[in-house]
Amino acid sequence: MPLRAALPLVFQAAAIAIALLLPAFVGANSYALFVATQLGIYVIAAIGLNLLAGYAGQVSLGHAAFVAIGAYSVALLTVDHHWSFWAAAALGMVLAAGLGMLAVLPAFRLNTWYFAFITLAFALVFEKMIVEWRWLTKGFAGVVGVPPPSAFGFEFGPRPLYFTVVLVTVIAFILVRNVVHSRFGCAFVAVRDVEPAALAVGASPQLAKLTAFVISAALAGIAGAFFAVQKTVVTPDDFTADFSIFFLLTVVLGGLGTLWGPIIGALVFFLIPELLAGLQSWRMLIYGGLLLGLMLFAPHGLFGALRQGWRRFAPQAATPVLAAERAEHPPIAGLPLQVSGLRKRFGGVLALDAVDFHAPAGSCCAIVGPNGSGKTTLLNLASGYYVPDAGSVKIGRVEMLGSSAPRIATRGVGRTFQTPRLVADLSALDNVMLGAYTRERANLLSIALRLPSARAEAHRLREEALGFLHFVGVADRAETEAGEIPHGQQRLVEIARAMMGGARLILLDEPAAGLSMSELERLERLIARICELGATIVIVEHHLDLVANIASHVTVLDRGTVLAAGKPAEVFKDERVMRAYMGERALKTGAPA
Repeated sequence: MPLRAALPLVFQAAAIAIALLLPAFVGANSYALFVATQLGIYVIAAIGLNLLAGYAGQVSLGHAAFVAIGAYSVALLTVDHHWSFWAAAALGMVLAAGLGMLAVLPAFRLNTWYFAFITLAFALVFEKMIVEWRWLTKGFAGVVGVPPPSAFGFEFGPRPLYFTVVLVTVIAFILVRNVVHSRFGCAFVAVRDVEPAALAVGASPQLAKLTAFVISAALAGIAGAFFAVQKTVVTPDDFTADFSIFFLLTVVLGGLGTLWGPIIGALVFFLIPELLAGLQSWRMLIYGGLLLGLMLFAPHGLFGALRQGWRRFAPQAATPVLAAERAEHPPIAGLPLQVSGLRKRFGGVLALDAVDFHAPAGSCCAIVGPNGSGKTTLLNLASGYYVPDAGSVKIGRVEMLGSSAPRIATRGVGRTFQTPRLVADLSALDNVMLGAYTRERANLLSIALRLPSARAEAHRLREEALGFLHFVGVADRAETEAGEIPHGQQRLVEIARAMMGGARLILLDEPAAGLSMSELERLERLIARICELGATIVIVEHHLDLVANIASHVTVLDRGTVLAAGKPAEVFKDERVMRAYMGERALKTGAPA
C-alpha cells in the first residue's frame, strides 16, 4: 500500500485502540468515562453533519433540533409510555429525518445560504415549541428520569453504555465512509462543486441533497437518543442555537469534507474546554487563539493539515502507463438529434431564432460560427440545461423539449463543456466512474452495507472506467486528482466520463480550446475513433481545420440564425460564412479563411 494512503488506517487503528482501552484506566462511574461517552455521542452527530455540509455542500445551522427530536422521542416514550430504548431510538431517527425533511424540502432548490437560514429558523421554532408544549414536553422542567438501555434483562451501566456508543460511532463512520466512496458520494461532491457535471451524468442535485440530509438527520436522531439516556434529564436548554454552532465548528475546524475531520474536531474542541477548566478566566482567550490559528494556518482543518504534511513526506506510488491504442470498445449504436424551429431569448437578447439542425445516427456534425452566435446555447437547449421558448428537440425520435438535463442524460446523451467541468477533489478515475451514475443498479442501503452484489458491481464499473481512460489515452492519470491534471488531459477525461455513461450522442463544446498542436492531433484521432464505433457526435468548435477533417456536415450560426449548412468544403467557401468570420473588408482584400 502506498504510504500516502496509509494515513486513514493509522487514525483508524489509533482511534479504536484508545476507545477500547479507555475503560481499563478509569472507574466505571468516573467523570472521564462520562465525558468520553458524551464525546462519542457528539461524534455521531458531527459525522452526519459533515456528510451534509462537507460533501453535499448544504450548511445546517439548526442541527441541534434534529438531536433534540431524537432525545425527546426517547425521553417521552421511555418515561411516559414505557417503550424500550431501541424502539424509541429507531422512531427518533425516523422523526428527525422526516420532520426535518418536511421543514427544509423547499430549500433544496435554493442556494446553500437559504438552506442554512431555513435550518436555523427550524431550530429556533422547535426550541420554542418544546418550551410551549408543556402538555407533551414538560416545558422548562424537561423530562426527568430517562432510563438506561437494556437488553435481555441486562440494564446498561456507564461502561456498557460507553461501549454501545463506541460501537454505534464505528458503525456510523463505516456506513458514511461506504456512501462517500460510492457513486452517491461522488454525486454529492459534484453537486457541491460542479453542478453542471452532476446534471451531465444524470444526477439530480435536489435528490442528492435530500439523500445527504436524510442520512445526516437520522444520525443526529440516534445521537439525541443516546444523549437522553446518558444525561437522564432532557430540557430545552440543552438544544440552543449555540449547540448547533458547536457542531458546525467541530466539522469545519476538524476538516470539512474529510471522513476523519468530525472525529478530530470533536476530540479537540470538546476536550479543550474540559482540559482548560482550571483556567476559567483565560479559557475563552486560549480557545479563541487556537481557532484563529487554525483558520490562518490550517484552512482545511486539522485533518487537512495532517494530510497535507503526510503527503509531503510520503511519496505517491507511480501508476503504470498502459497503451491506449490497444484498448478495445464494443460498437455504439448512435442516436440521431433533430432540432427544429428552436428559439431562445434571454431578456432582450434573441440568442436563437428558428434554428434547424440535424445530426443523423453515427455521424459527426459540427456547429461553427463567430463568438456570440448561439452555438453553446444550442447545445445547452439540446441537453436540457435551458428550456426553449419554442421549437422541437428530438433525440432518437423521442421529443425531449423541456426535459431536465438528468432525464436527457439517461436517454444516452453525454456532453463536455467549454471549460472542463471535472470535480477537482476527485481522482480522474472517480470522475469517469461518476459518468456511470444512472447505470449503477446498487441502491443506497446495499452500498452502505457493502453487500456482495454492490461490491461486485463497483469493481466491474471501476475496471470499465479504467478501460475508458485507456481508450482516451490518460490511464497514467487514473489516481491523480482532477484539479492537478493538465488542461488538455482534463478534456480527455471529460470525454471518457461521457462514454462511461453509455452515451450514444456526445455533445462536445469547444474541446480543442487551449490545446497545443500535439494535443489537437491527439483529440482529432480520438474523435475519429469514437465515430468509427458508431456514436453520434455534435461538436461546437472554432478550429475550422479540425472541423474540416472530422465532420461530415457543418452548420454555421450567426447572431442566432442558421447562416449556411452542408459539407465542410462547400460551407467554408460560402461568401456569407467568410464575411461572418472575417468581415466585409477582409473578404474584399482576399484574406485567407
